[in-house]
Amino acid sequence: MTKAVWLVKAPDDNRDPNLAASCAAFLDEIAAALGEPLAFTEDQELFSRQPVNLFFIGSGGSEQVFKLIYERVQGPYILLTTRSHNSLAAAMEILSYLNEQGKRGEILHGNPVEIASRLRILIRVAETRGKLQGMRLGVTGESDWLISRPVDAELLRQRTGMELIHVPMAEIMEEIERQIYEDNAWTRQLKAKGYDSGEMERALQVYGACRRLVDKYMLDGFTLRCFDLLEPFCITGCLALGILNAQGIWAACEGDSRSLVSMAVIGELTGQPVFMANPSRLDPADNTIVFAHCILPLNMPQEYGLTTHFESGLGISVAADFGSGACTVFKCEEDFKNYYAADARLVKSMHEGNLCRTQMELEIPSGLDYFTRRPIANHHMIVLGHHQELVDEFFHSCQ
Repeated sequence: MTKAVWLVKAPDDNRDPNLAASCAAFLDEIAAALGEPLAFTEDQELFSRQPVNLFFIGSGGSEQVFKLIYERVQGPYILLTTRSHNSLAAAMEILSYLNEQGKRGEILHGNPVEIASRLRILIRVAETRGKLQGMRLGVTGESDWLISRPVDAELLRQRTGMELIHVPMAEIMEEIERQIYEDNAWTRQLKAKGYDSGEMERALQVYGACRRLVDKYMLDGFTLRCFDLLEPFCITGCLALGILNAQGIWAACEGDSRSLVSMAVIGELTGQPVFMANPSRLDPADNTIVFAHCILPLNMPQEYGLTTHFESGLGISVAADFGSGACTVFKCEEDFKNYYAADARLVKSMHEGNLCRTQMELEIPSGLDYFTRRPIANHHMIVLGHHQELVDEFFHSCQ
């Protein structure tokens, strides 16, 4: 989708008849480097609907022009500049004025590739904040061993616009007892793996129950108090949550509301599937840490196998292999002030019998002190690719 940009320049074009054309040409270069179309507009309604406000400061003498239009939209204000026509000088005067008004802004200056690199992050951050507004997250209550406080729903709503919706476990049990689900590409893929058909049907019945409740409550995310299913049904929710994640529903296990919030944030921010995992052991000497869990989005690995749930030996869980490469570890609290994000390297996948079924050894060059001194509970989110800079910018924007 084309991003609208408001051109701010001196009324007389600084006596340069080619000013507007040169600004348009530079904007095209930024757009090419960004990989998204950018276009000048003076359509206030179109401009104000965008999650990020892009002003192209075309020349000196544009400061008063900016004052006449900037209050039509909410900040922060992103000021694109060129290397000519006193564009940078005007942008600095404008940014100083904005700061005096208690408003936030930033000047982007450099070559088109440098500007696009920074702009890509700012756009993603703004779009993510918009997506979180009104997001509905279904919660069933924390598992008994999650003794850190659950998410403060009102604080979360105030800070982000996200809403927690209580879904009674009794209602989930009732839906499971209906023993039905709708087939789709993911259920067919799972059944094609040839795992025990009886176990598979029961696991997919849990998926059907969760999917119906996601639809009923119009949820964007869902966390299941999954161990509650072990005694009455001798089944787990691993496959159900793996399918939901693959379908674009942020799905966490153990009723962990803070992990669900974290999953939604990092998933929307990066556009990547999210692995919710336990830190299982660490080695400070070489900055390596092992993460493992039995729930994995089915669209995250290229290949995966099926096995039993680790703690219970029941049901069906996912065991996957990943190639070495870049990844990011993340967790946040609902105040959106306290968070952890670290670029890491996935060293290898593992298949040890004494850990949850999908296992990753990561190297975190920044060190492991966070995990032994002030961790945000046990579960953490892992996404492929390096995204720490993007995460840091997102939380900076929330302050």
